[in-house]
Amino acid sequence: MREDLRRRLRELGVVQGVRELQQREAPRAVAIEDLVPGAFHTTSRGQCFVADETYPLDHRHGDLPLSAFLQLSSETLLQVEQEEFAGVDRRRVCFLDTETTGLSGGTGTMAFIVGLGFFVDEGFQVRQYFLRDPGDEPAMVEALMDCLPEFDGLISFNGRAFDVPIIENRFILARAVPPLRDLPHFDLLHPARRLWRYALSSCALTSLEREVLGVRREQADVPSGVIPSLYRDYLRTGDARDMKRVLYHNKIDILSMVTLAARLCRAVADPWNVEQRGERRRLSGGELYALGRWYADEERLEEAEQAYRTALRSRPDVRPALRRRTLRELAYLLKRNERRDEAFAFWQQLALESGRHPEGVLAHVELAKYFEWHVEDLARAADWTRAALERVGDWSPGTRREEKRAELRHRLSRLERKIGLEEMSGLESAG
Repeated sequence: MREDLRRRLRELGVVQGVRELQQREAPRAVAIEDLVPGAFHTTSRGQCFVADETYPLDHRHGDLPLSAFLQLSSETLLQVEQEEFAGVDRRRVCFLDTETTGLSGGTGTMAFIVGLGFFVDEGFQVRQYFLRDPGDEPAMVEALMDCLPEFDGLISFNGRAFDVPIIENRFILARAVPPLRDLPHFDLLHPARRLWRYALSSCALTSLEREVLGVRREQADVPSGVIPSLYRDYLRTGDARDMKRVLYHNKIDILSMVTLAARLCRAVADPWNVEQRGERRRLSGGELYALGRWYADEERLEEAEQAYRTALRSRPDVRPALRRRTLRELAYLLKRNERRDEAFAFWQQLALESGRHPEGVLAHVELAKYFEWHVEDLARAADWTRAALERVGDWSPGTRREEKRAELRHRLSRLERKIGLEEMSGLESAG
C-alpha cells in the first residue's frame, strides 16, 4: 500500500489492519452466454446470440394468465382494433419490443435487442436477439428474416412510431426487404391512452403494469432511460452483467403486452363482468368515463350512458373535476337523444357541484336554454342567465371572461325583450 494512503487512514483513526489492505482487483468481464441461457444462431453473415425462454399458457403475468389473449374472440378484438387485425389467428401473432442505442430513433439508432414473443404448442415463447457487437448486426438481420415471415400479425407498445421504423431502417441499411411493412399491426399505446388517460397519471407500460395488470418487476429490472448508456458501457468493457438486466426488462415488456392486450380488449368489449372473468378489481370512475366517450364516439349510445351512470356511482372514486366532466357528457348525451327532461337533472347537479367553474357556467346556460325553449318559462331562463353572469364575474380577467360576459349579456337582453313583449301582449289581451 502507498505510504500516503496509509498515513491518511491513520489520521482517520484506522490503525489495525492497514498493512493488510490490498488494492481491489478490477472485476472480471463476464460474457452474455455465461449469464443467460441461449445459443448462437449461425447465418451466412456470422453469428447472433439468441436467448429463448418458454412459459406455460397458465403462467400468470399479474392477475391474468398468458392464455387470456388466446381466448379473445374476433368480435372482442374488433371493438378495439381494425378489422384487418381482428381476423388474424391469435396463435400467429408476434409481440415485438426492442432495446436501442438511443431513444430518438433515426438511421443512427441501432436495435441491440430485438425481443419477440409468440405462442407455440407448449406455451408462450420469448425469443431475444442480442448484439454482442455492432458488427453482428448483419447476422441478426438475417436471423430475423428467417423468423418474422412466419407471423400473420404484430402487436407492440408504441411500435408504429419507434420499434418498427428502427427495424425497417436497419433492414434497409443491410440491403434486405423489411419484413414488417405489410403485417396487420395492433399498437397498444393509443387505445391504452384512450382508456386509461383519465384514471392514471401516466400511461407508460410500466405504469400500466403496476396500476392495471398488478405486475411487480424484480430488482433485476433497469429503468428504460439508462439502457442506451448501459449498452455503451458494455461495448467498452465487455462485461455483460448489466445486459442480463436489460434482457430481463425486455422480456417483462413482452409478457406485459400479452396480458395488457387481453385486459384492454376485455374492458372495452364488456366492462360490466370483471369479477366473473377473474380480474382483481372493478373499473374505476376514470376508466368508465373514458369508456363512455369511446362508446359515444362509435354511436354505441346505450353503452355510453351506462358507462357514465356507473362512473357517477363510483364516488368517491371519481375526482371532482372528472365527476363534472361525466355529468356534462351524460347531460349532453341525453339532450342529443331528445331526453331533455332527464338531461335537466344532470345539468342542475352540474350547476350545483361546479360553483364558478366554467363547467358550472355551461350548466347554467343549458338550464336557461331548457327553460326558454322546452318549458317556455322566460323568467326562469333569465334567472339562470343572470346567475351565470354573476359566476363569470369571478373569473380571472382576460379575453375569455370578456367574451363569455358579452355572450351572456346578449342572451339576457334577448330574454328581457321577449319577456317585455310577452307582458305587452298580455296587457293587450286583458284590455
